[in-house]
Formats: sequence, C-alpha cells, structure tokens
Amino acid sequence: MSDTPLTVQPAPAGQILEAPVAEVLIMEDRAQVLRRARVELRPGRLALRLGPCTPLLADRTLRCRVRSAGADDAPAKVLDWRVTRAYVVRAARPEREQELVQALEGLVAEYLQENQRAAVRLHERGRVAQAVRDLARHVGERVVIGPFEPAWAEELEAAFGRRGELEEELLDLQWAQDDRRARVERLVQERRAALTPVSDYRAEVGLEAVIERAGTYLVEVEYQAPCALWRPTYTAELAPDGAGLAWASAGMVWQLTGEDWTGVELAFSTARPSLGAELPLLEDDWLSTREKTEVERKVVEVASRDQVIATTASAPQGRSSDTPPGLDDGGEARLFRVPGRVDVPSDGRPHRLEFERWQAPTECEYVCLPEKAEFVFLRSLQTYPGAQPLLAGPVALMRDGGYTGRGRIRFVAPGERFGLSWGSEDGLPVHREQHQEFEETGLRKRRQHDFRVELYLANQSGAPRRVRVSERVPVAELEAVEVEILAKETSPGYSRDAQGLVTWALELKPGADARLKLAYRVSMPSQVIWRG
Repeated sequence: MSDTPLTVQPAPAGQILEAPVAEVLIMEDRAQVLRRARVELRPGRLALRLGPCTPLLADRTLRCRVRSAGADDAPAKVLDWRVTRAYVVRAARPEREQELVQALEGLVAEYLQENQRAAVRLHERGRVAQAVRDLARHVGERVVIGPFEPAWAEELEAAFGRRGELEEELLDLQWAQDDRRARVERLVQERRAALTPVSDYRAEVGLEAVIERAGTYLVEVEYQAPCALWRPTYTAELAPDGAGLAWASAGMVWQLTGEDWTGVELAFSTARPSLGAELPLLEDDWLSTREKTEVERKVVEVASRDQVIATTASAPQGRSSDTPPGLDDGGEARLFRVPGRVDVPSDGRPHRLEFERWQAPTECEYVCLPEKAEFVFLRSLQTYPGAQPLLAGPVALMRDGGYTGRGRIRFVAPGERFGLSWGSEDGLPVHREQHQEFEETGLRKRRQHDFRVELYLANQSGAPRRVRVSERVPVAELEAVEVEILAKETSPGYSRDAQGLVTWALELKPGADARLKLAYRVSMPSQVIWRG
C-alpha cells in the first residue's frame, strides 16, 4: 500500500505524536491496524510517544518500526516499545457550558419580565371584576325605583368583555410561563451534564529508538484489536431479457474498537490468527466390542436419509450451528482489497464497502421441484469469471429495476458454474399429491413399498413457458434393496440420473396445463427392516 499523506511534525519534546490510522486489515473477528506518523528526528537515542490508541489493542501483537521517509535509507533502530493505559478525566463539553449559561440568563430574564406583566394584568383583572360587581349592584338598585336605561347594557357588556380579554391573556401567559419553566429545567440539566467530568480510558505507545542521522522518518505502529469483524455480501442484477448478470461483491463491516478509521486503506482477510488459542486437554476414550445377538445377525435395518450432493467447489458444504456463521474460504486465507480510501466510524453499525464488480452471460430456465415447494421459479446459471473465489454469503437480488428478494450462495470457486433463484412465477400454479402402499408378497415374504406421485401444472401467464419438473426416487446403497420405476404408471418423456432425480421437460402454451404421474416401487427381503 502507498504511504498515507502526512504532515511533518517537529522533533518531539515529550509531547504525544499524532499517528492517524493509515491501513486496516479486517479479519473474521478482529482488525489489524497500522498507524503512521511523519516526524523530523535528530540523531541520538530518542523516546517517542504515539497516541491516543484504542486501549483494547493486544499487547503481544504490537510491532513498531522507524524508517526513513526520503530516498536514502537513513539508519534507525527500535530498541523497545510498550503500551501505557490510563484514565483521562475531562469536562464533558466545556465549550457548550458558556452557550448554556447565556441561554439560561436570557430565558430567566424573559421569565421574570413576563411574570411582571402577568402581575399587572392580574391586578387589572381584579379592578375590572370589582367594577363589574359595583355596576351590577348599581343597575339592580336603579331598576327597583325606575325604568332600565339602554346605556347600562353597553357599560355591562364593555366591562364583561374586558374581563374576558384579561382572563384569556392571563391564561396564555400561564401556559407560556409553564413552557419557559420546562425549558429552564432542561437547560439546567444539560448544563449539569456538560460540567460533569468524564473519564476516558486511553492508551498510548511509547518506544525508544536510535537515530544515526537527522532527517524525516516514518514512525509506524501496528497492532491487532478486537470488536471488529466483516462478512461478505453481494448484489446481483438480472438483465431484462435474462441474458446477462451484473454482480457486485462487498464486505459488511462492524467495528466498535473505540477509534474511528478515517481515510484509510482497507482490506478484508479470511486469516484466523491464533491469538490467545490454547490446546485442549486430552482425555482417554475407551472403546469396547461385543458379539451380535441372534436377532441382530438375521435382521438388517436400513433408514432413508437426505444426502447433499457434492459440488465442484473446493470447500465443504455448510452445516447448521447455533453460533453466528463464520467465513468459508475453502481452507486458504483470502485477501480482498477495497479500492481508494474509506471511512468506518466506531459506532457498531454495519457499513457496506464494495471491492469487486463483474458481468457474465446467463442461461435462464423455469424449474419446478414440487417435493420441496409447490411453485415454479426462475433460475439463472452463470460462470464466475473472477480470479478470487466467492465466499458464502447473502445475495440481494435485483430484477426489472427493483428489489426481488434475498438469496444465498455457498463457496464458489473461480471458473465454477453456479445458480441463482429469482423467485416464483405466479402465472404457473403447481399442485402435488403423493400416495403410499405397503404389501408383502411371495413365499419368502418380500416387502414392497409402492409410491405414486401426481402433479398438475398450468400456464396462466399469457406466454409460452418451458418448465423443467424434477421429482426424486430413492437410491439404494444395498444390493438387497431394489428401487424400480413403474413405467406403465409413469408419464413418458422423463430422464433419470444417478442421484435419483426424475426430470420432465414440458412445453406449456398459454392457457395449457399438464398432468404428470410418477410411480416407483421399493422392494426388499423380509430380513431387511426399513426405518422410513
């Protein structure tokens, strides 16, 4: 990788050198970080301090180098290095405290001013209420001795109106003052939090070096840190005519190491360093033998099972586990570099970083596996043209300009042909029924298990479709067990492979349907017991 552009720092006099993160190698469960500082050094024996670094770094993985930054190879030798960790107590936000004080002072002054205005309005409301009572008593006394005058109504209406205005204004002032009190409480809490000391756990790297000639040097510190991982993720987009595939490979990164990676050169690796690994304790495992009983000698038990068919990939097939999935690299350490410089903050959130794009022609076909799922789906077959393998991971499927769904691939070797499913076709409904019969025939009581499968397919899509329909029959591993397809009861035109897959190639016109039948018999002698 190229050197990260750095500003030249003067010769240190006890201060900490700023060594930003330049390169990061993310592995399955940790990250290898390289920090680099460019500094002017004088000849002699010097003590250098670099930081701050994450306190999570593993001390045993720490490596320090001092090399010349110029064309000449100025000699420099590192004698010793160590990691120092300490708590640093500081104010949480000292610059914010002044802003909060100014806001509090302005809000308190506004609150007191509004309180004074409310007191004036409250006093006026009392005077108006007293005037209303006096006017009402005066009107009552005058009505007793004489007729009601219209001017009294206008005076009463004006007095009641003014009292209503004052009460409404006082209510608005009360609500506004409640809001100001709540804002004052929030500002006081925020100011208290800004003034509360915060304890940061930091680390710095100290090293001693011998410099023989003054000049500009690069001081590099490399270490491994936990709380960082990556997993592969892919995006596949199928062309509208189904003749091509656009593929993008990326890595999803999570990191919570406590240090942000800004403008770094980043690479993904499947290497698994043995940091902290210990050999397990060995224990004795005793084996014993016994003779078979008379019944065990006469009876043979067989069982049916689903067997995964091996592929041409150089890695074993995935297995179910309760732990999160790891990286399936085929047994060799792989390295994937992200082009350019990237930013990955220490927030524990997923960040997608793309590192490869390619296109390849495809062959699309409609496939139906009714024993697994009663629908017809579109499958594309393509050959991987890259030099690095595709690791097992999820695939985001894009089709017709939109998101179709989410698939998954296993380990794909370079040059290997692999398939992708693009979802079901609603215009091709499928229905499946299966029946089983048991019978014992002959003098030697030979057991027979008859299976009959009926399939129904219809084309309601409005366009002709070619569909490959596959059913499977058992494959016997014992000569005593025979598996026979009953040709008279089975629909013609099928082909059968060594794995027991029985396949029909159907041409369905718009509005057409097809009915398929498959009948097969599993027979065995009476001493063979089938645990189906």
